[in-house]
Amino acid sequence: MSERLKYEGRLAVMEKEARKLKIQLKGLVDSLRDQLDILEDVRDLSADVIAEQAVEFASKHTEYTELLAKIKEAKKILGR
Repeated sequence: MSERLKYEGRLAVMEKEARKLKIQLKGLVDSLRDQLDILEDVRDLSADVIAEQAVEFASKHTEYTELLAKIKEAKKILGR
């Protein structure tokens, strides 16, 4: 297997994972917006759910941005 094919394969896997993470992040944004209902009294908000989702969002966001940097580097190596 050529080195180029190896990098093409790795790039495809990383791009698929990035798409998956982006969908998950959008879902978390929607869920957080729903949980942070401005018409609800602050006492009635589910602080534990909001905190859990915010931490999950932060973790996935970091993973996503790091993956995008790797994708950019792989594309540079491949001359794209």
